[in-house]
This record gives sequence, C-alpha cells and structure tokens, in this order.
Amino acid sequence: MQLESESLGVEGIPMTHPTRFMRNILADPGDDEPRLQYANWLDGCGNPLGEFIRLQCTFARTHAAPPSLYDERREQELLAKFRSVWSQSMTGCVEWGSFRRGFIEEVSLTDRQLIRNANELFHLAPVRDMHLKTDGRRLDNLLRVRNLRHTIFLDVSAQGLGDDGIARLAEAPLLEHVHGLNLGSCHLGDDGLEVLADSPHLEALRELYLNDNPITDDGVRQFVMSPIAERLNVLDMRSTRITDESVAILRHVLEWKVLV
Repeated sequence: MQLESESLGVEGIPMTHPTRFMRNILADPGDDEPRLQYANWLDGCGNPLGEFIRLQCTFARTHAAPPSLYDERREQELLAKFRSVWSQSMTGCVEWGSFRRGFIEEVSLTDRQLIRNANELFHLAPVRDMHLKTDGRRLDNLLRVRNLRHTIFLDVSAQGLGDDGIARLAEAPLLEHVHGLNLGSCHLGDDGLEVLADSPHLEALRELYLNDNPITDDGVRQFVMSPIAERLNVLDMRSTRITDESVAILRHVLEWKVLV
C-alpha cells in the first residue's frame, strides 16, 4: 500500500512517511499519541517500524525503570536491521542521527549541511536536538526555517567560535526556534555575551549553557540587565572567570536556576 508521500524501500519498508501522519507528529513532537497512531497503521501494513515506535515510546514513558531484557534486545535487533532504511531520507542532510520514540530526533551536522538542507530536514523528521559543527563564518547565512513548528536544542559547544562567531550566530533567524543553546567552551567573552544578549531572535530561549568560557564580572553585569536573563530556566556559568560578587547577582536574579 502506498499513500500520499510514501515511497517503498527494502522489503516494503517506507523510506518516507505518509504526510497525514507526519504532519501530526511534526506539529507536536512531544506527544506520543500521533506516533502511536502511525504505529497502529504500520502494524496493519506488516511494517516492523510500528513495533519499533511502540517499543521506544514505552521506554521513554518508563525511563525511570530499565526495559525488559527481551524488549531491549528486540529494539536493538530492529535498529540493526532497518536503521539504514529508516534513516535513508536523511542521507546527506546530516552526519549522523539518533532515534528516539521511533524517529530521528537528535542529529549532528555541519553548518553547510544546515544551510543547504534546513527546510527539508525539519520536514523529514521531528528533530529536537542539533549538534552543529561550524567555524562561525557561515552562521549569519542560516535561513529562516519554514517547516519547523517546534523549538530545538542547539549545541555548538567546543567549536571555538570566539566573540566574532557568536556575533554571527546572534543574527541567525534560526535562533527564533531555539529553546536551549549550548555555547560551552566556545571562547566566548564579555563582548560576545553582550551581543548575544542583544539578539532579536532569542525570545524562545529558556536554557543557556556558557560554561568553560572567559566571561568576567563585567559581562555578567551587562547580561543580567537583558530580557533574556529574566526568561531563563537554566543558566550554566560553571568554570568561567566570574567572582563571588557575580555569583550573588546571578543568584538574586535567577535563584536556583543558575549553575555556578
């Protein structure tokens, strides 16, 4: 059976998903119900992806308890046999992808890949975590993403961007979709932090990781005056150059939300 955008691959396994199911999954990637509805349809087609989705959704709901040995082995068997088929539509768009609740949700990619494939990428899978490899020179070319209906966690840690690279990132419209931003070990200083705080694209930001950067008290004084600071649920300032004075200021503004 073939519906809408679906094309069939090895052993009849779909390489792309029917639009009517993916539309609902992409609209609310945190909700298991659209995924399980799709799994039921796949079961009716004799497609093992349905079983895989159901297994991973169960694991996610009961993450406090380890899965049964049988279910864990079955998940790994399905993944080993069908990973290449289930991820075939993402080939070339990312360097690697990790499955969660039956779909690729975590990816690693270069800035070139993101610039070239951004709109297609977020149409193909409910991507929620991105590990971006970049030297900072192309970040201001990141396009507005038309197909992204939810927020993402963007990890550009350990990329050595420096203040200039952070300034380019701050201008990227993609940040409008970012709820979490990891800038750890990026050689981010006070100037870069000030530019980041002035970005017009960070209204959705709720988690900011600035650990292992040469940020000083001067940077903190400017940052706590920005609207971004008031909206944060997590701010990681560990292993920076701030003193107890800045720690006290951050505690006053963010209370338990700051990690120092």
